[in-house]
Amino acid sequence: MEGVDAKRLRATYQSKKPLKLHFGCGPRILKGWINIDLKYEPYHNYMKYYTDKYYPQEIRGDLSDFYAIDITKTELPIPDNSVDVIFHEDFIEHLSQRDQIIFLAETLRVLKRGGIHRVNTPSLLVSMSNHSDFSRGISGVYLDEWNKHIHLNVLTPNILQEMALMVGYKKVFFNGRNQSKSETIPSEYRPDPNDRPEFGNIFADLIK
Repeated sequence: MEGVDAKRLRATYQSKKPLKLHFGCGPRILKGWINIDLKYEPYHNYMKYYTDKYYPQEIRGDLSDFYAIDITKTELPIPDNSVDVIFHEDFIEHLSQRDQIIFLAETLRVLKRGGIHRVNTPSLLVSMSNHSDFSRGISGVYLDEWNKHIHLNVLTPNILQEMALMVGYKKVFFNGRNQSKSETIPSEYRPDPNDRPEFGNIFADLIK
């Protein structure tokens, strides 16, 4: 059964030009974007993390910009080939492998041909090389990536590229923070320097 916010999105998406999807937004709701997450979080209690540098007044959205939709359980109430750009950071690693495939397939469906799907996600290669000593066996494996950060399936560049191409994206471009081919992508907050180094995330543009 379609939820309240899915019905609201179905009724209003045509008024949003360009059509921009921001998944896993948390409290960093972006003005002018369709911000999607499981529940609404007001940003006020998080400004000590975001600061005005990463979340200035001019880009702050509100509840009207937010939609509570579980992308792994229901298709988006948006037609094929209608979305201009997709963006998320530190989101896809919280999905299981099954749900990552579902997510990539559904975003491919709604994205316009030639559109950009911007992915910003922790790198398993960097995390493990920085923190693990596999020669020690079990005791040398850095488990915080899953146990502390509640990640389910952390990616490598090769895995991300293989999955994206498998579901039908035409090209994958790897670059750096704030280096997307889309000028629409906002200033990227992740990775938090208190959490992992600048090169600790994968930055990629998936092209339909």
